[in-house]
Amino acid sequence: MTSIYVKPSPGGRVRMPERNSMPMPESGAWVPRIDFYERLLIGGDVVECDPPPPASEPAGPDESSALEPPPPPAEAPRKSRG
Repeated sequence: MTSIYVKPSPGGRVRMPERNSMPMPESGAWVPRIDFYERLLIGGDVVECDPPPPASEPAGPDESSALEPPPPPAEAPRKSRG
């Protein structure tokens, strides 16, 4: 599944169903490209944008790191039949 980076329209508030209905930060979040967010894009409730640049100095764990898309699962090595 592909992910997109969106943020709420100015003054708007959007809940993220895949994250227990947590409100989306004003700075935006990575979200799955599903019908829910497609409808919000069409309706103007969220806007697709570029993600913010990474911080120049490492920061401790915070809310923004939890909003990055998870890495794709690694494939298990296949056993050869012999």
